[in-house]
Amino acid sequence: MLVYSLEMICIVAFALSGVLVESNRGKDIVSIVMLGWITALGGGTLRDLILSAEMIFWIRDPSYFWTALSSAIIGFFSITHIRKNSLNKLIIMFDTIGVSLFSILVTQQLYSAGYAAYVSVSMGIVTAIFGGVLRDILAHRQTLFNNTELYASPVILGCCLYILLVNLQVDITLAALTCMVLIVSMRLYIVVKQIRFPAFLLLK
Repeated sequence: MLVYSLEMICIVAFALSGVLVESNRGKDIVSIVMLGWITALGGGTLRDLILSAEMIFWIRDPSYFWTALSSAIIGFFSITHIRKNSLNKLIIMFDTIGVSLFSILVTQQLYSAGYAAYVSVSMGIVTAIFGGVLRDILAHRQTLFNNTELYASPVILGCCLYILLVNLQVDITLAALTCMVLIVSMRLYIVVKQIRFPAFLLLK
C-alpha cells in the first residue's frame, strides 16, 4: 500500500510537471491536459508495449489513468497559484522521486520475474524517463537526446547498482532504497550545480 501510494503521488508530480512547462503558455486546456497525461503515463505505456504485456498498466488499473487525468486538469486551473507559491520546486522534488521510484521498482519487478539484467535495467530507464521525453517533444523543448544535461545518468547508475547489490546478496528492500536515495541525491545535485557532460564525452 505504501508503494502504491507513492506511485500515485509520483503520477501526480509527473502530470503537473507536464502542465508546468513554460512553453505551454497560451495553449488550450485539451492540449495541456493531454500533455500532462502523456507525461505521467507515457513511460510505463512504452514499457508495456515493448514487453508485449497482456494489458497496459493504466488499463489494468484505471486508478493510474484517472489520477493522471485529474492531476493535469487541476494543474491547468491552479497553474497561477502554483507558480506564485513556488510549489513548482516541490513538484520538481516529487518528479525526481518519481523517476527514482519507478526506475528501481520496475527493475526490481522484472529482475525478480526472471528477466535478464539488461532488460530489467532498460525497462526501468524507459519507465522513468520517457514520459518526460515525450513531454519535451510535444512541448517543443530540448530533450535529453539533444542537450548535455546528465538527466538519465543517475537513473542508469542507480538501476545498474541495484542489479549489482542483489547479486551480492544484499536484501532487495535495502538495495532498492539505497539506489533510490542515490538517484535522488545525484539528480538534485546535478540540477543545483547545473552539471553537464565534460567536453571529451561529447561527439565532435
